[in-house]
Amino acid sequence: MKYLLTLLITLMVSVQLQAANKEWIFERLNIYAENDVFYATDKSYSAGQSFDLLYEIPNEDYALYSLLGNNDVATNSYITFALANQIFTPTDVATTSLILDDRPYAGWTYFETGIHKASKDELRSLTLKIGTVGPASQSESIQRTYHKIMNFDKINGWDNQINNELGINLKYTQKWRYKSKTTSDLESAVIPFVSAEVGNIAINATAGIKARLGWNIEEDFGVSSMNIGADPGILAYGQKEYSKKRPWGFSFNLMGAGSAVAHDIFLDGNNFSDSHSVEKENFVAYYGFGFSVRYQKFLLDFSQIHNSKQFKLEKESHTITSLVASYRY
Repeated sequence: MKYLLTLLITLMVSVQLQAANKEWIFERLNIYAENDVFYATDKSYSAGQSFDLLYEIPNEDYALYSLLGNNDVATNSYITFALANQIFTPTDVATTSLILDDRPYAGWTYFETGIHKASKDELRSLTLKIGTVGPASQSESIQRTYHKIMNFDKINGWDNQINNELGINLKYTQKWRYKSKTTSDLESAVIPFVSAEVGNIAINATAGIKARLGWNIEEDFGVSSMNIGADPGILAYGQKEYSKKRPWGFSFNLMGAGSAVAHDIFLDGNNFSDSHSVEKENFVAYYGFGFSVRYQKFLLDFSQIHNSKQFKLEKESHTITSLVASYRY
């Protein structure tokens, strides 16, 4: 925990200094907290936490942003930084023995940075994750500390986790946004998306859709669960001042997605050393529901995300709660 806290402080200070030097505009802070405790389970994707910063880049002349294309329409460009951790465990966390027919213990602590380009109705993002799995991720300490604070049962099987391995993953995401007035008061928005990810942590392709219905719906491309994308809530082009004029908003949200999975280190085990593994499912479906609420500069996004079985011997599907608390400057 001391290691992670030191790293977090160093990251935030360095980013703020860089932002001051480059005249970046601070746009949004997101804090993600995900856990399956609301469903009285402690298995599969057990917990996730992330601390994100979003900045607008006024100067779009940076050559890096040309990778995202969309140069023939009006856009805003952004850069994001995040420090995150995700934890995966088998169903039986009481035993100290290796459970051959269940998923391995695994943790993934990583730094993520991304570039984003938003037009009025389209968002393109390219993100890079660099971190570590295995004991070096400190996931065992994070989970044990959380369970001690909350007076939950002790987790006993971390000696069986996958081995240390440096992880590097690159991901491209594209979103579209369609908004309409349902009545004089109600608004609706539909946000389809596709993404592709490659690296030694994961290789997959995902397609899905998010739908909103409410009042003064956010003029952004939404946030999502860390396990699906951890999208940072980037505003559509030209909507910054308009959003400030609407002091509150609320929406009910529905989402659905499907992923084709070629590689998942949390199921396949280590790439460069022997470790416990299980036979994964090559297609995983997700669906969820929740709500978003905003007052002034503060936002809260709550969702329950269900996924189908992720490996052949998994006995049932899994559900996790995702909570994103945000401050928009």
